Amino acid sequence: MYRNIYIAVMLLSPFLFLNSARAGSYDSTNFTSAGRAFQPVPTGHIPGKDNGVGIGTHGVGEDCGICHRETNSTTPGKASKYLFTMAGTLYEDKGSTRPLKGGEVILQDINGKVISMTSNEVGNFWTYEPIGSNPQGVNGYSSTPPGYIPLYTTDAPAPATDTRTWQYKTWVKNGDHVIPMVTVAPVGGGSDGTSRMGCSMHHSPMGTRGGLWASTKGTLPSYPESGLSFKKHILPIFMSKCVSCHMPGAAATRIVTKSDIESPSTRVDFSGGLDLTSYNGSTVATTDGITPATKKGVKDVVNKLLSTNLISNNNSSMLTHAGGGFWSETDADYKAIKQWIEEGAKDN
Repeated sequence: MYRNIYIAVMLLSPFLFLNSARAGSYDSTNFTSAGRAFQPVPTGHIPGKDNGVGIGTHGVGEDCGICHRETNSTTPGKASKYLFTMAGTLYEDKGSTRPLKGGEVILQDINGKVISMTSNEVGNFWTYEPIGSNPQGVNGYSSTPPGYIPLYTTDAPAPATDTRTWQYKTWVKNGDHVIPMVTVAPVGGGSDGTSRMGCSMHHSPMGTRGGLWASTKGTLPSYPESGLSFKKHILPIFMSKCVSCHMPGAAATRIVTKSDIESPSTRVDFSGGLDLTSYNGSTVATTDGITPATKKGVKDVVNKLLSTNLISNNNSSMLTHAGGGFWSETDADYKAIKQWIEEGAKDN
């Protein structure tokens, strides 16, 4: 009798098994990165119901908020007659090389309002729909204690007209493929309280998170039938689909709400102490006091006798993985990872 030996890779999340209490209601009391980590994508609306009027085929991949903003004393709004509340470009790939037509960007604000936009033939989307204001918004960091800049006072809430208080959570959807935004973010990005950021400010080839994307296509055009290489075939998958969270160094969500600075904080380190850019793990000096300097690598989450299933298949439910689901068992990336593991999960 032969005994079968199965090997699998587990892509860890700090919340991987904390799904039992995530099926409740979502309201203004839990509108935080931690509170919305496992929130399923809103349903029951008409896709694209909040699309802005116009053709919108210019400025692909650019930060729409640079022009589509109000004019203040220092900066002109070149397209101030068209004040987008949210806009950007959606792609099939994180590298921003293939615009995606017909993808859906779903936004929900602190009041529970759902805004749905669909991308046009060049991948652009935009809306004029108002986004709810968080009266206890926080605007980033200060170089002096206490280290953050509250937009409110102990006696008065933040002004609802301040774009930095317009906070939202977003999901990107393409068919049954959904990627949630890992944090709650503000629209405003400047100290003047009128500036607006488009999604492409951060989600672009030169941005910090790569392109805003949603696709079930394989990361590489094809994979060999045998002899898969970690560096040539597997690492590109992780870099494309996992590294927004599982990176070296700091990976904590930014401070945007009052609850982010309270104890216990609602900031979240979505890396779970795992760096998927490295086979062996990494050690990076950090100063935020939240993210551990030393993180595990790919080899640390390959358990050769763990399960008969490839547990990295997160497409079944976002309740088991805060980063969403990136593949099913029929997808090329899934099959490539499975094959590489069966070949010994080598650092080759």
